[in-house]
Amino acid sequence: MEVVGLLAPVAFVFALSAIAQVNSLKKEVEQLKEEVNKLKE
Repeated sequence: MEVVGLLAPVAFVFALSAIAQVNSLKKEVEQLKEEVNKLKE
């Protein structure tokens, strides 16, 4: 069980980086949607 305690901070850092990547992907998708809408006009 001590190993799990030691891995917790590492898992937390990975979770934070994953959340940051998801947010940046969302921004990119929004930008692409705007570009597609401009092309449709």
